[in-house]
Order: sequence, then C-alpha cells, then structure tokens
Amino acid sequence: MPTPQEIYHLNRLDEARKALEAHFFGATVHRTLEEAEDHLVQAIVPEGPYGSVGFGGSATVGSSGLLAKLRAVPGLEVIDRNDPALSPETRADYNRRTLLLDLFVASSNAVTLDGQLVNIDKFGNRVAAMAFGPKKVALLVGRNKIVPDIHAALDRARATAASMNAIRLGQDTPCSKKARCLDCRGQNRLCGVTAITQRSFPAGRIHVLLIDQDLGF
Repeated sequence: MPTPQEIYHLNRLDEARKALEAHFFGATVHRTLEEAEDHLVQAIVPEGPYGSVGFGGSATVGSSGLLAKLRAVPGLEVIDRNDPALSPETRADYNRRTLLLDLFVASSNAVTLDGQLVNIDKFGNRVAAMAFGPKKVALLVGRNKIVPDIHAALDRARATAASMNAIRLGQDTPCSKKARCLDCRGQNRLCGVTAITQRSFPAGRIHVLLIDQDLGF
C-alpha cells in the first residue's frame, strides 16, 4: 500500500507530465534515477553509428551512472565536457560543440506544474542547447524541482539552484553564504542568462524524464 507521501509525489509528477505533454514536450515518469537512465539509453539515444551525445553542467547527471551506460553504446560518440581533466579552453570548445549534437543531456532548475521549464546559466551554454541546436534534448529532473508556477520556478532557480551551485563550485558569492539571491554584481555571479521554455518545438524534441526522487540542486 503506497504511503501518503508516495501518492503525493506521484500525483505531482503525473500532473507535471500531462502539462508538459500538452506543451509538446516528451515526458515520462520514473520511480528511480536508474530507471530513467535505462529509458534514456533504450528509447531516446539516437540510432546508428554516427550519433553523438554531450552534457550540460548537472549535479543530477553527474551523480548518475548514465555516462558509463552511454559509453557502452556501440558507435555513439560521447563528448564529456564535465571531465575534470579538461583544460578551460577544451571545455569551452566542447560547450560550443554541444550545439551540433544529436542528443544533449542535462537537467532543469525547475519544472512548473503547468508544464514550463526555468533555467539559469552563467554563460548560457546549457540553455542555448536546450533552446536550439541539438536534434534531441533529454532532461533528468527530480521531484524536488517541481514547483507550482513561474514565480516559484524563478525563485527556486535563483535561491536554491544557484546558491547550491555556488557552494559546490567554491564561489565567493552572497548567495553561497545567505542561501538566497541578493542580485550580486561580482564576476563570480552564476546568474547570467535566464530562460523560460514554454513549448518544445519541434514537438517531442525536448524529453523530460521526471523522477520520483530528490535529485541535484
């Protein structure tokens, strides 16, 4: 018998799924991150020997086993811009190459219950790839990122996601100390580009994998 908490989260996930589908996104609900990874590899990865896949910065993707599973796909070129051994110049080049990928994998800072995505980047490489370029986009999204509306999504992206990322990256920003956005002006600021994705065009290009776990930032 499911607990009230389990029913609550599954209801929210399903509401978000239906709203995303109504806005032309692909959307699926998964009980675990591993289940979502397997679905991505089996159903979303491009077919053929010349497919390519790359990543945006994502704590959710980084904590998953997805990279190893993708590297095991025959003929799939995996471009790992998150490799810590990369030089800053090579990482910047990889970020530019993401616009020409067959599949771009990342997460979203927030997903609203009415089916919109909200994301904040420092340089804009992740939100640029979500908006245009890669043939397909797959977003792994934990239940903790589902919010009621755009206002809550923007607040979550600024106060929660940006603050936690600033702490993770060791950035000396006000939000890393205060756990809220103070609209800082420094060079370490992580909020440079804000994007609201209201629809997926072409239909199904962006697929959101909603996961019944708290994941990432």
